[in-house]
Amino acid sequence: MSMMHAKKIASAWMLLMAGLVSPAASQSLDAIAREQSGRSMRATSGNPFNNHDSIKFAAGECKTIAQLEGPGKLVHFWMIPYSMNIRYPRAFVMRIYWDGAKAPSVEVPLGDFFAVGNGMTANVESLPVKVSSYGRGYNCYWEMPFRKKAKITLTNECETESGACYYQIDWVKLDREPADMLYFHARYHQEYPPELGKPYTVFVGKGRGQYVGTVLSSQNAMGHWFGEGDDYFYIDGEKIPSLSGTGTEDYFNEAWNMRVHTSLYTGCTVFEPRAPDARITAYRWHIPDPVFFRKSLRFELERTGYIVNSRGEDFSPSGSRPDYWSSVSYWYQDAVAEPWCEFPPYKDRVNPEIVLHFPQIIEKIKHSPGVELQLLPYNRATYTKPWFRAKNERVGSWIEIPFEVREKGRYSMSLFQLLREDNGIWKVTIDGRELPEAGESQIAGGYDVSQVNRLPPAEINKTLDFFNIFRKNENEDMIHGQRRERKIGLFQFEPGVHTLRLICVGTNPSSQDPETGKLRYNLTADVLSLRKLPFGNIDDWAKKAVELEQRRQEKHSGGEKSENQ
Repeated sequence: MSMMHAKKIASAWMLLMAGLVSPAASQSLDAIAREQSGRSMRATSGNPFNNHDSIKFAAGECKTIAQLEGPGKLVHFWMIPYSMNIRYPRAFVMRIYWDGAKAPSVEVPLGDFFAVGNGMTANVESLPVKVSSYGRGYNCYWEMPFRKKAKITLTNECETESGACYYQIDWVKLDREPADMLYFHARYHQEYPPELGKPYTVFVGKGRGQYVGTVLSSQNAMGHWFGEGDDYFYIDGEKIPSLSGTGTEDYFNEAWNMRVHTSLYTGCTVFEPRAPDARITAYRWHIPDPVFFRKSLRFELERTGYIVNSRGEDFSPSGSRPDYWSSVSYWYQDAVAEPWCEFPPYKDRVNPEIVLHFPQIIEKIKHSPGVELQLLPYNRATYTKPWFRAKNERVGSWIEIPFEVREKGRYSMSLFQLLREDNGIWKVTIDGRELPEAGESQIAGGYDVSQVNRLPPAEINKTLDFFNIFRKNENEDMIHGQRRERKIGLFQFEPGVHTLRLICVGTNPSSQDPETGKLRYNLTADVLSLRKLPFGNIDDWAKKAVELEQRRQEKHSGGEKSENQ
């Protein structure tokens, strides 16, 4: 190769990198004021005949939702998936194939791709992805060019529940093939269970490209702070990373803990109170600061943080944690890359879960005299659309929901509340026992990080407030209310039938009827969920983690001593 030819290639690569450092430039007000080539196109689930514009998916069914002939580029797509499966964001999987490749360059659960992990829902306001409508409307603005063709498939990988999805995929058919384009890639990865002392692998790439984003989710196995781990980028085969960080929350541009928020380039979409089974999702888009690689890139995060035992006693401020981590890595590359990790089946991406939809079991729910159980005709915030209400006018009333456990184990119990302005405050008991006696309460206000499981019973919150203090949208919230997945706590259950009893203990002063002035004490809810936790003996892990950390510290101290001598 001549020197002149080599310089031309290098110059083209530098121009390409400069152009892709800011993908938002193609969406800027300056760009749209200039003439651009190409023809606007769309693939859609809609039809001109009726209002049935979604496509249906049987359990386990895969469908091709777009088959595009290039050259072209995807510029935006919008999706609304839905299902009676409450973990549908983890069940629906999107795959994108570029230029006839057999392996997908994008292979992701929808929720994780849109920056909300663990099968949960949340709003996201960022530059390349936006999730609206309380976590229901997915929008993607990553620019995805292709030379010859693109194929997009969507699969409902849940084996028990059907689903459906609305979608619009906006793309541009270009007049000519892009000269020096990079292919967009996104890949889901998880390490369930983790290995003691081993860092988490976020990304492994081979070839030439740039790393542009991370979504990280955790299901914490023990209480206290999970994120003391540093980030390490090993570029082009180096042994010592060129880029190294100072802590997990620091990588996501936070400081001293993390807080639920979303912004252009970073955010934390889910952060449950510090406790065993706390779920967390955070994202960082490397749009202004992509990580360039010419041969390879390896990105790791230490999985270290506070080590506590099952009683909440601190063992160490920094040790290897047994948390279950999952992630999506985002990058552009000059060729279609082979998958760097295997894609796990749906059953391995979620916990085994007992799910009861209240409208479906209303005949089994017991109640005290004076309570009227109602099945109301429509509510867009609920899974079933018909919605459940316990109409109640006084303190002391109760409802009781039976549920069957078939496998002995430790379960995390959540109630999907439908928060409204005519609801009251209800105390929780399990199998006739108060929460501190029945298990570990994780209701907001019943957890102190310095005490963990050692709070006096009188200080533990045992009540759920069903009043909508989170009003954000006057139209939506006033008419439909707002659904929220609220953690109740952790419980050890034997096989058999158990009961959740909710007892009215009061109401919010703002719940009064605007006409009569009477306070209102209703209860509205959608789903009871019990997820079987996968974690083993935390005390054994804590002991081994502390021993490992002590050996590391001794080795480090010995090394420093030798250098000083």
